[in-house]
Amino acid sequence: MSLERRCTYDPLVELMAYYADAKTVAAVIDTENLSIEERLKQRIIGGDRLGIDRDLTTALQTYPALAIINDILLDGMKVVGELFGSGQMQLPFVLQSAETMKAAVAFLEPFMDKVEGAGAKGTMVLATVKGDVHDIGKNLVDIILSNNGYRVVNLGIKVPVETMLNAMEEHKANAIGMSGLLVKSTAIMKENLEYMQARGLDVPVVLGGAALNRRFVEKDLRAVYTGKLDYAQDAFDGLRFMQELTEGVQAAERESIEETKLGMEAKIQAAEDADLASVSVEVRAAQDVYAASSGGGTGAALDASLRLQADQENRADYAVNVRVHDDGSHQRVLELTSNVSRNEPVPVPPFYGSRIVENVLLDKVFEYINEIALIRGQWQFKRSKTTEVEYNRQMKEEAYPAFNELKLRSKREKLLEPKLVYGYFPCKADGNDLVIYKPLAEPDIHSTWTTVTPTSIQEKNVVEWMRYSFPRQKDGRHLCISDYFRPVSSSDFDVVAFHVVTAGQRATEYAHTLFESGNFKDYLFFHGLSVETAEALAEYWHKIVRAELGIGSKDADDVRRLFSQGYQGSRYSFGYPACPNLDDQVKLFELLRPERIGVTLTEEYQLVPEQSTSAIVCHHREARYFNIS
Repeated sequence: MSLERRCTYDPLVELMAYYADAKTVAAVIDTENLSIEERLKQRIIGGDRLGIDRDLTTALQTYPALAIINDILLDGMKVVGELFGSGQMQLPFVLQSAETMKAAVAFLEPFMDKVEGAGAKGTMVLATVKGDVHDIGKNLVDIILSNNGYRVVNLGIKVPVETMLNAMEEHKANAIGMSGLLVKSTAIMKENLEYMQARGLDVPVVLGGAALNRRFVEKDLRAVYTGKLDYAQDAFDGLRFMQELTEGVQAAERESIEETKLGMEAKIQAAEDADLASVSVEVRAAQDVYAASSGGGTGAALDASLRLQADQENRADYAVNVRVHDDGSHQRVLELTSNVSRNEPVPVPPFYGSRIVENVLLDKVFEYINEIALIRGQWQFKRSKTTEVEYNRQMKEEAYPAFNELKLRSKREKLLEPKLVYGYFPCKADGNDLVIYKPLAEPDIHSTWTTVTPTSIQEKNVVEWMRYSFPRQKDGRHLCISDYFRPVSSSDFDVVAFHVVTAGQRATEYAHTLFESGNFKDYLFFHGLSVETAEALAEYWHKIVRAELGIGSKDADDVRRLFSQGYQGSRYSFGYPACPNLDDQVKLFELLRPERIGVTLTEEYQLVPEQSTSAIVCHHREARYFNIS
């Protein structure tokens, strides 16, 4: 993946040729006969930095350095943005163009006046919000803005709003860009905006991140902040935001586009709401009966009425159990629970307690890499408007060679260091709670237990350790993770597994080095691989857990089918739809002490290094992914 190596086949040139007329194709390929202005522009578009110094030296004989940047090179980056926006250029090639732009600017800098921010179109303060350790999205915005003539003050990760505002004032910035990955980060963004509103500020703000969507920004966040506010779906949306702010570029046109997008999303939401309404009609019918009956009548009559209504209204595919009980104040309480079986056989784990596993073979972990998630998701090789033939060529000559080379480099230079801590614990369900037990007297609770084993456990030799309180679906089947375990009324203890896995701190450090050195394409590739390596390790170790629990025979033969739950049970990660409470990580850390493998927790309950993931593992045959709604 060396950026100094030049291939005989240039996929970008071929891609542009496919969409251009014959005259333009000839111009792109035959660069030697172009004017110096066009030659430099095509170098930016094609990401061709080999020998660019020579062309820049020639251009300096006619133009000042700043004019070369603003009038020639940035014109090339504009074309890159247009190609990306129309689906004719893949993100890795965009970053290759950005690398070339950065190299050109670095060459020209000695010929310019040393004035901070001189020639910049505008300045943005950019940061990942407080408690969030993810920076790939923010850094992509940095790359695109910096190489399109804007100055970026990149504050890094876990940044409080006060720090952003201080930087805004210090650098006389035009706007603030806030980034974050998980749902918790969107809540922090809202808190930041409320704080800014309370102070009477109207700083222009652009927001981006995987958990954000346009509807949330337009409806929820605009309601709390009156300053200019926008949503960036990708890095180029951030660029367009700054263009509108500093240049007034295409503001009216984009406003029309936004209205169209919002109209389409409103139609989609209406369809989703209608579908949800048809699904949950049975549950609401039971609730209506309860509400109508709560003012009078005997408890027995109310119980019978509720159960009869539920029996009549519930369909088999959304069946729920209805339980009516006294809440302690002599009020009859309706509780709808799922119909998940509570009598599943309980597998016997190999031990209770936790164990550390280090020196996991990278080759084995790489077998569980989800290549679609890596190449299409992380690296953003998307077919879009390319033909199938062209897309397959990109996969063969760009994506997979990069994948294979990165795997070799990671092993050779020890860039990825997979390790984990996992364990099995006795448990029982108490309503929505999952109760975890521990021995009454264990010399080392964070190792393999010796005083209580899977074959010797009894009520008299364990005590409640902690509880996980999981949310329950309000509609549909009314699922809750606790449903997948034996209830407290059972004489048998159930078993739950937990794990924390990581690709190691070295991965974070190396990715940072690539970004800081301007190797943007390599940065995208390695960061994506490191994140997916952590996911692959989690997938691989889940398979080990299933084997140790004796349910591995249900696994699909094809590894790719494992990515769509081709096995018995489920692996739920905290912060995701079925268990959205990230603060549950605190209890997980008490159970497993993952500090022993170099993993820590931020004040917002996210794992460090970023290339880490955690999970609770259920063995129940009905356990599947679901959303809390």
